[in-house]
Amino acid sequence: MAERVSGPYRGYYISAAARLVATYEPAAQAGGPDGIYVGSVSLSQRGPDDPHRIETLLDLGSEHRFATEDDALEHVEQAARAYIDQLLANA
Repeated sequence: MAERVSGPYRGYYISAAARLVATYEPAAQAGGPDGIYVGSVSLSQRGPDDPHRIETLLDLGSEHRFATEDDALEHVEQAARAYIDQLLANA
């Protein structure tokens, strides 16, 4: 599992995580990972170690499986930034 914390972005800290999940599908190519990466994200206004986090479901679009940790981390972090932008636009 890989985790990356960034921020503050417009007042929020973004904690993005990616983990390898085993699949029943064979690897697409020899030497490929034995599964797919899935990403998750949490937001906090007071810092990455603050227990008061925002919990909500984000629409990640059609992408929900990733070949690498970096792809998963990048995608969920961008989804979190778009969510923050939407929150502040509606405020």
